Amino acid sequence: GLGVRASVLLPIEAPVLSDNAERWLGEARHRREFIGFGSVHPFRPDARRILDRQRRLGARGIKLHPAVQMVGPDHRACLRVCRLCGERGLPVFFHCGPVDIETRLGRRLSQVYRYEKAIAECTATTFVLGHAGALQYPEAIALAKRYPNVWLELASQSLTGVRRVLGEAPPDRIVFGSDWPFYYLALPLAKVLLATEGNPRLRRDVLHDNAARLLALQ
Repeated sequence: GLGVRASVLLPIEAPVLSDNAERWLGEARHRREFIGFGSVHPFRPDARRILDRQRRLGARGIKLHPAVQMVGPDHRACLRVCRLCGERGLPVFFHCGPVDIETRLGRRLSQVYRYEKAIAECTATTFVLGHAGALQYPEAIALAKRYPNVWLELASQSLTGVRRVLGEAPPDRIVFGSDWPFYYLALPLAKVLLATEGNPRLRRDVLHDNAARLLALQ
């Protein structure tokens, strides 16, 4: 096998008629190989109540996806959710950066520069920038170097991007990700193994220790 001990479930909520988070949190509570995140659409007026309920159900963080939820990370509604997450000790896992397969609006909403407002204003909130900024990974690296509440996640990055993130970003704030089922797990894992060849300490940090610390795992 590939040595995977646990997988993080990252649901995405629509503004109405959506209960993805509670459904998957329910699954995660009964299976040790799953770690559940919650999600809330920023336009929900009852976001505070939803976050509190998901936290009681075991959510280790909250997933937000500007391109899918169609809310920019710099929108006041999104900023409100980010502050609420910080107050509850819930990391915010953002889809971050353009990938050139999303809609034109989704691409505009995912530009890395738009995340800085939330990062700078919500200093009590830990932000994980998914895909390490995708095609704009140099900008995401710059945010991680500038702000101590920014982490980078490596899913769907190129080998060149992975090597640059590992070489330039704070090594204690980088975590592995696969973006499964869009990518078979062996592919992103192979990139990290290649990029950390000869550096077992960094390899262990990226593949295990950093995530364990972020998620407060025993």
